[in-house]
Amino acid sequence: MTNMNIKPCDRKKLLNEIGCIEFVLTELNLYLDTHPYDQNAIEKFTYFNDIRNNMMNDYAENFGPLMLNYWNGNKDKWNWALNDMPWEGGYY
Repeated sequence: MTNMNIKPCDRKKLLNEIGCIEFVLTELNLYLDTHPYDQNAIEKFTYFNDIRNNMMNDYAENFGPLMLNYWNGNKDKWNWALNDMPWEGGYY
């Protein structure tokens, strides 16, 4: 269920922050593909992955899931299909 107390600018800000964290995770992933034993990089990946998961959960709770694995399992409705799609102006 969407939280109506969140402003659209908050939605855009959270989505932007998720995008930044996704960039960091992608770069760390690429680095770890060639340096799989670098404990510092593994710790950073774990840290930022936890942050991303929390942000994705917050986003899903307030605006609906960005990915199906963050769907809240609402048995009353399939809210994944009820959200605006990106080409319909959703997520911005």
